[in-house]
Amino acid sequence: MKFSLATGAHEPALRRLAREQTMPGWIRLAFPREPDWSAAQEILGRFHQTIVAADDSDSVVGCGVRAIRRAFVNETESEIGYLGGLRSLPHARRSTGLARGYRFLRQLHEADRRVPAYLTTIVEDNSGAAALLTSARAGLPAYLDQGLFLSSAISLGRRRPAILPPGVEIRAGNEFPLDLILDFLRMEGPKRQFFPSLRREDFGTPLLRGLSPGDFRIAVRSGQIVGAAGAWDQGSFRQTLVAGYAPALRLVRPALNLALRLAGRRPLPPPGQGLRFFHVAFLCIRDDDPAILAALLERFYAEHRNSPHEYFVVGLHERDPLRAALRRFPALHYASRVYLACWDDGRAFCDSLDPRLVPHLETAML
Repeated sequence: MKFSLATGAHEPALRRLAREQTMPGWIRLAFPREPDWSAAQEILGRFHQTIVAADDSDSVVGCGVRAIRRAFVNETESEIGYLGGLRSLPHARRSTGLARGYRFLRQLHEADRRVPAYLTTIVEDNSGAAALLTSARAGLPAYLDQGLFLSSAISLGRRRPAILPPGVEIRAGNEFPLDLILDFLRMEGPKRQFFPSLRREDFGTPLLRGLSPGDFRIAVRSGQIVGAAGAWDQGSFRQTLVAGYAPALRLVRPALNLALRLAGRRPLPPPGQGLRFFHVAFLCIRDDDPAILAALLERFYAEHRNSPHEYFVVGLHERDPLRAALRRFPALHYASRVYLACWDDGRAFCDSLDPRLVPHLETAML
């Protein structure tokens, strides 16, 4: 097996791999990247590399992505790495390909040493991958557990009464100067570990493809911003496809769908159908007030209830006090475990992280 950085010639094979390889779980998901693999990777960071694994006939049998992004680490703007998009054909998993792939990744890491460590996630149901990747065998980096990350898909359906905290109003982002919104994110965001650092010049670039200031909703109290979040629809360049269901869920899906319809919720789609949803991105709430987050989510719900979207996705760490806001919403929860991957040169960095800060990940950038 040979490893290299992807070029334009690899595009069709990478897109095919993304369509055909699925993640295990009660609902098996595939993550197509149509119509352009490279465009879908640009949101992962200003710097990104796709690693390609090819067999002796030069057919692509696996891939992974290394990216570098700006974020707040210990409340200071810094850079952090990200590893994701790991996919491989079944026969490639039975070889020494994984270890050799990580040796290639380490060479890339040591060639530029841009960051000391890399955020990454493993689906909680994928125990086989977790056992292998965290084994520290054959030169793999150490995988340091950072806790559980829950992606909650909130079903859009029947009308809900809007409930606003006293004195709070929700307004569109384009009613505010962009710098005012960014100042709020830069003031409150560092209270979460790894919160992204956004700049004015990021808007209108591939890094924020499909997201504009007008997609934000802003919570205001007494003339001051107290919460912000964006609705980021990536369906034009990153998709999620239902590939199938676990046997038990497949059997009960007809009855479950009937119950969901009666409850005013969207049914589970048939295998082969894409999920139409948007991400709640860069959510930031002053004083961790769940009522403010709930008000923002209610606004997104009301605005998109009759849209083509079936869900919107909110991602929060298991320790995040804002999770209390989700109790008011019908949702499906998708659990992943967060890790920091590092070799020996990054261990001191990982040990220096403030354990009091709750980790933050963007579902739109995974």
